[in-house]
Amino acid sequence: MIKGVFFDLYNTLIGYQPSREEMTQKLLSEMGYTIIEDDLYLPMNKADEYFYQQNAQSPISLREKAEQMAVWSHYYRIILEAIDIEASPELITNLIGRWKNLKWEMTLYQDVIPCLKNLKNRNLKIGLISNADKDMSELFNKTGLDAYLETVVISQDVGVTKPNPIIFQAALEKSGLAAKEVLYIGDQYQVDYIGAMNVGLNPILLDRRNCYIDLSDCRRITGLDELEYCIDNT
Repeated sequence: MIKGVFFDLYNTLIGYQPSREEMTQKLLSEMGYTIIEDDLYLPMNKADEYFYQQNAQSPISLREKAEQMAVWSHYYRIILEAIDIEASPELITNLIGRWKNLKWEMTLYQDVIPCLKNLKNRNLKIGLISNADKDMSELFNKTGLDAYLETVVISQDVGVTKPNPIIFQAALEKSGLAAKEVLYIGDQYQVDYIGAMNVGLNPILLDRRNCYIDLSDCRRITGLDELEYCIDNT
């Protein structure tokens, strides 16, 4: 029986406003490149996978500035090459520099609060496991997440990032639940889905942009409104 539902944070419960795809499309347009926003979904997801794999090896924020720049340069190289734009060092440097001047905010996806209210009404424990490297209490308070989250474990607290089993195990220990009693929902296949599965949780891949439609070996949803069905059929 499922007794708890744990979530990833970024691109699962909260996202950028404007979206990263919209901002990237705008920046490239300013530099003379005509790109359709929808064409950036798959490239950015691929770049995200690279970033999270790098972060799992060694937290990006703790690396030397030159190494951080190397990671971000390769991140944007992945995106540019996927949309057939020559990824010259000059273009990448320009793109990174322009990103630093953009303004955005983190906001909840529209399906989040209805989902959390439903879970709470079903007396399910609600948790969060995130690779955040800073205190998130202000964001939780601003978005209203703090009214629903009972178990919160972030990488800053435990010293490791997903998919390291330690961070998942820390959340289980804190919640008092067994792995088989928990559903875990995240947006990254390797970091979230495989990471949770390796610890014995019941993983679900949240694929809001349909980036993983070719995967046949995982349980996948495109929105949190589909979660109740998963709970009742696990």
